[in-house]
Amino acid sequence: MSMSVIGELLRHRARLSPDVEALVSPTKRFTYREYNRIVNKLAHYLLQLQVQKGDRIALICKNSHAFAIIYMAAAKIGALTVPINWRLKTDGIRYILEDCTPKILFYDKEFNEVAPLLGTLPFIQQEIRLDIDDASFLEKLVEGYPEEEPQVDVIGEDPAVIIYTSGTTGRSKGVVCTHNNMYSASIANTTTLDWRYRDRFLVTSPLFHISGMIIPICCLVRGLTMVVNDQFHPMKIWELLDAEKINTMFSVPSMLNFMYESLKYNFVDVPSLRMIICGGAKVPAELIRGMYDFGYQVVQVYGATEFAGAATFWLPEYGIETCESAGKAVYQTEMKIVHPATGEALPPGEIGEVVLRGPLMFAGYWKMEEATQEVIRHGWYHTRDVGWMDENGLLYVIDRLRDMIITSGENVFPAQVESVINQLEQVAESAVVGVAHPVWGELARAYVVLKEGNSITEEEIITYVRRYLPDHSLHEVVFVDQLPKNSMGKVMKYVLRQHANQQKKAQ
Repeated sequence: MSMSVIGELLRHRARLSPDVEALVSPTKRFTYREYNRIVNKLAHYLLQLQVQKGDRIALICKNSHAFAIIYMAAAKIGALTVPINWRLKTDGIRYILEDCTPKILFYDKEFNEVAPLLGTLPFIQQEIRLDIDDASFLEKLVEGYPEEEPQVDVIGEDPAVIIYTSGTTGRSKGVVCTHNNMYSASIANTTTLDWRYRDRFLVTSPLFHISGMIIPICCLVRGLTMVVNDQFHPMKIWELLDAEKINTMFSVPSMLNFMYESLKYNFVDVPSLRMIICGGAKVPAELIRGMYDFGYQVVQVYGATEFAGAATFWLPEYGIETCESAGKAVYQTEMKIVHPATGEALPPGEIGEVVLRGPLMFAGYWKMEEATQEVIRHGWYHTRDVGWMDENGLLYVIDRLRDMIITSGENVFPAQVESVINQLEQVAESAVVGVAHPVWGELARAYVVLKEGNSITEEEIITYVRRYLPDHSLHEVVFVDQLPKNSMGKVMKYVLRQHANQQKKAQ
């Protein structure tokens, strides 16, 4: 057996630490012995349903113990887990199911968006409804199945997961990661961060993201306890952190912001909490500093599903004054900044595309060879993010390459313009996109959402921006009630670009 196979990691952890708590959900607690046992029984159940190595198992499920158990059981028999974003609408779910044609679908009983699809897709041989409120529904499902390790020859190069990207550019792509990728990512994370044997790790962000697929592996490698919860409440989260004696947790910026706000007005003390990992979008520096002043260390993570999660971590030990940075490349990962057009490496301080190399790099997009070749070139993964590195190897990410606007040969980085606009106290949020122009190529237009009851003119915003940035950085402002966002809360700029460029044609 290859040592980097996910199922083997669970077997060894159960052998070494049988009585350590492995998995905690609001309704259930498992030691590593119990965890491995139910995973094996479920693996045998799936084998009996004729699930073979290479088959896909789709999972539409809120954070629960069931999620991790199904994932591990699939891994033990060489099947691929396809976690699906449960916030998607029926059409989005159908697209993913038709793209990866799973043999088995596990779904939560509460998701109405799945209901119209049930019984309609011929490739799905079994639809299994999960009842997460019933703590023992999985036990009932696998009752009477053997507890021994299933005998399936799985190797490190075998694919383990397909994760569909959130699709800020339209159609989402299935990112295929192998057992080796997932194992390498767990080693990179556990050797870059200060995670300790028996640490307790809380996950309230959705497990269907790449982070949620890597964290269970990190737990096996390091012998951590994974506490899963699907309820996020700014005050109750502190109670949960304290009750479960959590040492580390994963969050996204909006969550961290709520936690910070509740710290300001309530006496909260969770001495066990050593670090809060935060990612998914850039973490505002004032939030990192604010948490730091309260004694909580925020670790900023920058990564990509195509790089099995975290590519860089910023740690407070790099100096709190560098907290605008995304940090250093994780263990066993090389990173450089290249010229977007020529691909040549750029010196420190120069802005270009961020590229990465190492064992964390994904195997390719599911059934999309061309798209894979666009991003994996000469052994490097091209992130399509724009940034620069300082002489200490700290990365500063500026923007998405595809969001870059070229006005008369000059580069405009929307994120820089947005951060200036967002400093205006009347502004709630903004998004800047390029509008095609016959003479200048593109012009920068800002879509601005104002705070309730506030007003400001287009001219005032443009004048303010031009005080800090070159004149070509902003030409137009359009006021809107809200910005189009995907399930991750990221602004879908392609929708705004379509709007802007259709409008131009109509004029």
